[in-house]
Amino acid sequence: MELSDIEIGTKLEIEVNTADDERPVYASQFEWYEKDDTAAIAAPIYEGKIVPVETGTLIDIYFIRRTGKLTALNKFEAIVRGRSIEDNLHILLIEKLGEIVRIQRRSYFRLDVLLEVRYRVVPFFGGEYDADTPYARTLATDLSGGGISLILRDKLEKGSFIEGEIFNGQNEKISFRGKTARCERMLRDSRYKYIAGIQFVDISDSSREKIIRYIFSEQRKLINKGMI
Repeated sequence: MELSDIEIGTKLEIEVNTADDERPVYASQFEWYEKDDTAAIAAPIYEGKIVPVETGTLIDIYFIRRTGKLTALNKFEAIVRGRSIEDNLHILLIEKLGEIVRIQRRSYFRLDVLLEVRYRVVPFFGGEYDADTPYARTLATDLSGGGISLILRDKLEKGSFIEGEIFNGQNEKISFRGKTARCERMLRDSRYKYIAGIQFVDISDSSREKIIRYIFSEQRKLINKGMI
């Protein structure tokens, strides 16, 4: 894969190599391909201010690329060769160092998590059921772009319909509708007696994108720690 294969507007995560090894991560996006191994990306913004990434700084760049139903997290190392302003847009000119590496590729990578979830069982979707039915609170133990596993006090029947909200710890609430694919008794004795696998059946593209980006962001952290 080459820089020219990256689509304009692709969201990027930039990990900056600093002298104190803090390695802060910022959001950016791919603006355009220049030539050879150079390209322009948006200068990162943090708390409304341009982050001053100096010329000569080494950065690791992560991005997601989809091919059909497959999603891949990719990474490459780059060096900042210059900075400019184009049509009021602050730009970093980067040069790719080495190859673009595909870290993971599968239809939906599943990540072990411990996230707060609100959910409720509904008779069907889109009907005039009681909208005031209260939500129960529980925890998710794994998450993917295609579904979620919940630990529960009460058993869910296979095939039952679920409305829920996931709180990913990044000030985001992700709404979903799902169908119970399985519900099994847990072996350990705890306040939670069951674990249920929920398949998403109605979730917006933006919500699924948030989930996938959260998963790959957490995966990147594990890679940097040498845990995967």
